[in-house]
Amino acid sequence: MNREVLQTQDLAIGYHSSRLAREARKHGAKYAGKVVAENLSLGLAEGEMVCLLGPNGSGKSTLMRTVAGVQKPLGGRVTLDGRRLDKLSARETARLLSIVLTDRVMTGNLSVYALVALGRYPYTGWMGNLSPDDEAFVREAIEATGTRALAHRHIGDLSDGERQKVMIARALAQDTPVILLDEPTAHLDLPNRIEIVRLLKRLAWERRKSIVMSTHELDLAIQAADRIWLMSPGDTGPKAVEMVSGMPEELVLDGRLEKAFMRKGIEFDRTSGSFRIHNHYRGAIGLVGEGMLAFWTKRALERIGYRVVGDPSLPFRVEVSDNRRCWRYYDGRGGMPLEIKDIGGVIHCVRAAGEEGVVA
Repeated sequence: MNREVLQTQDLAIGYHSSRLAREARKHGAKYAGKVVAENLSLGLAEGEMVCLLGPNGSGKSTLMRTVAGVQKPLGGRVTLDGRRLDKLSARETARLLSIVLTDRVMTGNLSVYALVALGRYPYTGWMGNLSPDDEAFVREAIEATGTRALAHRHIGDLSDGERQKVMIARALAQDTPVILLDEPTAHLDLPNRIEIVRLLKRLAWERRKSIVMSTHELDLAIQAADRIWLMSPGDTGPKAVEMVSGMPEELVLDGRLEKAFMRKGIEFDRTSGSFRIHNHYRGAIGLVGEGMLAFWTKRALERIGYRVVGDPSLPFRVEVSDNRRCWRYYDGRGGMPLEIKDIGGVIHCVRAAGEEGVVA
């Protein structure tokens, strides 16, 4: 088993202020501040990619800031490479942990190369001059993130996806065993979101980087994460937050992912690992068939409000032939089926039947 490069022991996270401290002491609270979550004992192994998931307001950002040393814990401790975070200097921390934020960094007229080179600041002298070794780290980071073609462009001229890859290159040039990323796929389109997640996965696998990425991309997290840290409201009170850590498949199968994000009108499909809008308001329709056509026919029928069941005895049903790429539609009246050549035609017929009140 790979060694753990980041650990939290009985960590309590939340907010400090003199007023909160007074209130906590007044009520005999365990911690002097507002507690978001406590008793967090987590580990991040070498070469592991972890996705931090949770509903809005569950404490993801507070946990990320605390683990990064930006925000002090209310209790417990964080260790990096076996050393207590609160005992490290800023330079020592910067050699162990790098951060990629969602917010745009004000860079003036810096070129991509110059911004990536800033990642070497924990190793340079007060003048900031780069040694040949530093220059090699910068070039290697640019190559590893596929940003060589951008090296001489200004940061302000880049797209959001290009800029995010450059920020990852800067973190890579910093040469830390741990990289924290706060919602790196926010504001990106789907292809760029996938590209960023693939890049992070490759860095974890090939370069043995230990990565924690907070995200709302549940589908991508299930596909890419080695483990998920899941924060969700607990059962012990309205302000309690529970944290569980496990493989994505384990959290899907035991229902904890579903429980954390479940809302009225939304259902979680464990077979695909994604949430869907609950549209079942028109009744049931049968669907007979297998393969890609059947899958997307089912999705189309569910989208227009039907509960799709694999029952060939239902009079109101659709039969799909993947080999012949055609559909047979039975309107529920017992007549001969209608052969249809595309999903659009199926949906047209089913909608017309629904308007006439034909439901199973």
